[in-house]
Amino acid sequence: MMKEIIGGCVALVVLGLAGGLLGKQYFAERYYLNTEFASVDISNLTLTEANHKVTESFSQQTINFEEEGREWQTSNTNDLGLTIQVEEELAALMTEQKQQNWLLGALSDTQHDYAAQDLINIDDAQLQAVLDANAQTNGQRSLPTDAKISYSETEGYLIEAGQTGTELDNSVLKEQIIQAVINQEVVEVSQAYLQPSITADSPSLIQELEKIQALTSLQITLTIAGHEEVITPEMIYSWLILDETGAYSFDETMIYDYLGTLNDTYATYDDYRYFNSTLQGEVQLNQGTLGWSIDREAETENILNDLAAGESVTREPSIVGIGYNGTLDDIAGSYIEVDMTYQMMYVYIDGVAVISTPIVTGQIGTNTVPGAYAIWNMELRRN
Repeated sequence: MMKEIIGGCVALVVLGLAGGLLGKQYFAERYYLNTEFASVDISNLTLTEANHKVTESFSQQTINFEEEGREWQTSNTNDLGLTIQVEEELAALMTEQKQQNWLLGALSDTQHDYAAQDLINIDDAQLQAVLDANAQTNGQRSLPTDAKISYSETEGYLIEAGQTGTELDNSVLKEQIIQAVINQEVVEVSQAYLQPSITADSPSLIQELEKIQALTSLQITLTIAGHEEVITPEMIYSWLILDETGAYSFDETMIYDYLGTLNDTYATYDDYRYFNSTLQGEVQLNQGTLGWSIDREAETENILNDLAAGESVTREPSIVGIGYNGTLDDIAGSYIEVDMTYQMMYVYIDGVAVISTPIVTGQIGTNTVPGAYAIWNMELRRN
């Protein structure tokens, strides 16, 4: 009896060893029981069979699209040119399985996750064809608009928020499609709308608005011949230009014209003037080379620089010409008077006549031209 029991045990051991060898050999090239890859059961399949089954299952999937409550025409993975390359992942899973105890592995459940973005490809041309086909029912698409600085009569200059368009970002849409395939979800197309590249909280935009708003307290004071002309914030605002992107600049033509009005008021160049002569009292002098005016080109640039600096300033403008001395009297107290009527010449220094002498002006063919002239040159004559 004891011999029979021992013999039976030996037989069972032999059968167990034989079964273990057969099981190990069987699962050496096949996936264990209860093994899933990408939600596809690949139990008992070889690598080639598993690759075919996963690929075939993937190619039969339907993809549903919605755009803000409107359904698109249903598409499948073939329509979109979706392909999946899983052979390497499956081979890695097989290698990992071989390193395990086949019996324990065969009795456990294995669900293998994978990086979909790395394995799924979408054909750009086929995707675009699907998008074009659905564009007919979803209307003309619009591009997003960036946030920008704008002007309101009631609020002044402010940041106008950007707007999301309906034009699609295909790279985002691809990611949505891949996730929808994996999770069996509906693709919400509106989540792939292109977004503004500049938003209302953009630091550069906020800084630009702050510069504009700082102009409300900025003024430029020009001291001209003892008088002050103030460029007020209201004037500065009137020169301000916003382009279609919200970037600001200043109207140089308006600044140039403004300086022209100052020249009309103060400049002495190419203008008649009154002069208190020695022998004839007050006389009117014709134009000549004496005189000055504001250099409008240079001063326009100066004002633009002041505005860019963003600080109030008081200064004299750029002057061109001869005779500017900080007053409107460019003859002042030192000058040479030539009286053609009485043929006399006087030299005044600081209002005092230091020379008084008869003269002869001009000659036939080279008549002396009356007017106010600057001294071109002075020479010292030695006896």
